[in-house]
Amino acid sequence: MGPLSFLSRLFGGGASARSADGGVYIRVKCDACGEVIQARINPTSELSQLDEGGYYVRKVLVGRQCFRAIEVQLRYSDLGRTEISREVKGGTSVE
Repeated sequence: MGPLSFLSRLFGGGASARSADGGVYIRVKCDACGEVIQARINPTSELSQLDEGGYYVRKVLVGRQCFRAIEVQLRYSDLGRTEISREVKGGTSVE
């Protein structure tokens, strides 16, 4: 470990991050046109805490081909690390 390893871990280089930039990426396929759409969830700012425990996020995605809305609802037990459930309306999950 070099002297800059602390800075690397501090700014998202640690092993605990979901991706290199700290975001959680989801991919869905539109039921109407088949386009695959990718979206990023920022666990530190986009997750809302639920009263019964855990976290929740709702995203509405629109592709470039048919412009139909695809609603994605995700629940996590902690801040974006452990997914509990995923519901996709207007598309299917690609992961």
